[in-house]
Amino acid sequence: MELLRTRVCEWQPVGIDSLAIAPSGAGSSPRLAVGRENGALELWDTETWHLRSSAPGNSRRRPRSLVWVLDSAEGPPKLRLISAGLHGEVTEWDVDTLEPIETCSPGGGAIWGLSVQGEHLFAACDDGTVRVVSLAGGAGSLMYTKRISVATSRLLSLAIQDRAVFAGADGKISKWSIETSVCEGSMQLEKPPQGQTLIWSLVSLEDQMLASGDSLGLVQIWDTVACVLLHRFAQHQADVLALAASGDGRTLLSGGVDAKISEFGRQKGSQEKLLDMGFRV
Repeated sequence: MELLRTRVCEWQPVGIDSLAIAPSGAGSSPRLAVGRENGALELWDTETWHLRSSAPGNSRRRPRSLVWVLDSAEGPPKLRLISAGLHGEVTEWDVDTLEPIETCSPGGGAIWGLSVQGEHLFAACDDGTVRVVSLAGGAGSLMYTKRISVATSRLLSLAIQDRAVFAGADGKISKWSIETSVCEGSMQLEKPPQGQTLIWSLVSLEDQMLASGDSLGLVQIWDTVACVLLHRFAQHQADVLALAASGDGRTLLSGGVDAKISEFGRQKGSQEKLLDMGFRV
């Protein structure tokens, strides 16, 4: 008789702090960058949903926000992966080894969110400002250039669309002009019985739309011209900490404290349709 000894370990899901979908055009398979609340950084293949690589981290330096940059300044297009967190530093990672290659401190305190437009990286900071970091030097180059004063309290999230900055603070999303630093509109979120709704994540979508994830577990879609709510989804059982959109803006992923990633898709000629994969990573 053959005896086999097995050991079963209880699975302990770890919350997701940040998500970022790699843009197409770099000649690599589709990738999803995931930042865990324990500080770990992971790269997933979004075609097979297999884990490609991972790096252990420190919970004190966990990646609160992740962004991909498609760098085509010299030679063939290359992907750059950049993160930031409450430790107040912006870090660029080697996408093959997941080792840090450059770090920059913009000086605004804790960094809650990142967004990229062209060769500029925008960081939502604890002092209520948006700090701008130049990426023009290519891979391994991060240089602080200027700041935009947006609020008197901390900014938890931001997104860039056209020439406007959308920032989440004090239960509302405000729209600011990058050129004039003037507030052009605001969107008010639902309020809980006590306190304010925390807007953990913002991401720009196609057709002048914006997605938000908040402390009520809601994913909401907004019209950025009229500044009104278009769609409301309640798929999560806890705070939605991270949102990521595909390059064409037609696919949206959300993740948060419940360790669940939900997918939202948009069909041509119809309204947004929720495609809940029920997939946990």
